[in-house]
Amino acid sequence: MKHSTLFGFFISVLLIVLGSGCQQTADAESVVNAAQPVALAAIATEPLPTLAASATPLPSPSATWTPSATATMPPTLTPQPTQTATPTATPTATLTPTAVPINRQCPDPAPLRPAYTRNFLAADPWPQPVGDPFAHFDFVKPVPGGGRTIINKTFPYGSDGDGRYLIHNGIDIAGELGLPVLAVADGTVVVAQADEAALYGWRCDWYGHLVVLELDQTWQGQPIYALYGHVLGLSVEVGQHVSQGDPVAEVGVGGAATVPHLHFEVRVGSNEFGSTRNPMLWIDPGPTRGVVAGRLVDPQGRPWQGVVVTLIGPDGSDSEFVNTFSYQGDPQNLINPDELLAENFVFADVRPGAYTLYVKVQGVEYRQPVQVVEGQLTTVELVTEPYKTPTPTPEPSPTRQRLWPLQNRK
Repeated sequence: MKHSTLFGFFISVLLIVLGSGCQQTADAESVVNAAQPVALAAIATEPLPTLAASATPLPSPSATWTPSATATMPPTLTPQPTQTATPTATPTATLTPTAVPINRQCPDPAPLRPAYTRNFLAADPWPQPVGDPFAHFDFVKPVPGGGRTIINKTFPYGSDGDGRYLIHNGIDIAGELGLPVLAVADGTVVVAQADEAALYGWRCDWYGHLVVLELDQTWQGQPIYALYGHVLGLSVEVGQHVSQGDPVAEVGVGGAATVPHLHFEVRVGSNEFGSTRNPMLWIDPGPTRGVVAGRLVDPQGRPWQGVVVTLIGPDGSDSEFVNTFSYQGDPQNLINPDELLAENFVFADVRPGAYTLYVKVQGVEYRQPVQVVEGQLTTVELVTEPYKTPTPTPEPSPTRQRLWPLQNRK
């Protein structure tokens, strides 16, 4: 890639408008601080088992990225976290495209952004993994060039961008206006149009123009849809069958986006806004990168939501810090885990090597070795100690001001 192209690429990353709901991609790995996790009031009253301390916390990492904490508890890793590196599975099922009746009427007024939870312990258990985890990197990169898929890591799937946006049910990939957009797999075009008068996203005119493919393959007996948002130059029409790698549109702008980039979603079961999965569990990471799918839960299987999770490289330097967030709480359940992995955080586009997974919850630090393998999926689980109601801090006693005699004042 030429230097001018690289420069234009990163300039487009920086120009995303905060109100757009989608950001441009940045190749840099951002360093993030997080507030102390809290929990539902209902949970605080539940009788929870106590665990004896079985580990001693290591010294805290650099203050530039360590989450703040106020509560203290004895550190324990229970049960021992596990990880596996697994090869990519080959899809075998095929699908005859079918129409699903969905209400596409534009809501009036448009829905308001709901309140999401971060640094929070959910009240209900998270789904459990099913069987032995395996990768299903069946998709090619949706834009041309290289084996990597460089996404905006500050606004990953399941995050609201630190409170600035609607919760993200896809990924954002930077690209110059007019860059070809490719079919990630074989499929049939079921949508190729503007959405100003039809509901495909959070509201009408959310994507500007979009293309949706219903793929030939299925997942757990359910249809799979690949959605391309903010596209222009549509080169396909409804009913057309495309092969993996065929151009379907061009990177554009419109809807909730004011700067050119590609918003990409994977929808499973139905072509609806609330049926998405994390796309980075579907796109082949290429021979130079790996993917980590993880779970951050308490002993009762309840997920910690919106917590900063960090991979620390072997030398501990700032360049080796890779941050993401566990999926945030969403009252409308727009964010869904993979049916087999049941993950609630994902690290994508990670250089292969030995890392340490770091999380700090309720003042307790957790560390777990993680080996990232090129072209493969690594799974890991961290089970924190039970939620512990923070001890209230007593209010300070009022101080008395000493008044000197009038004659001693100057």
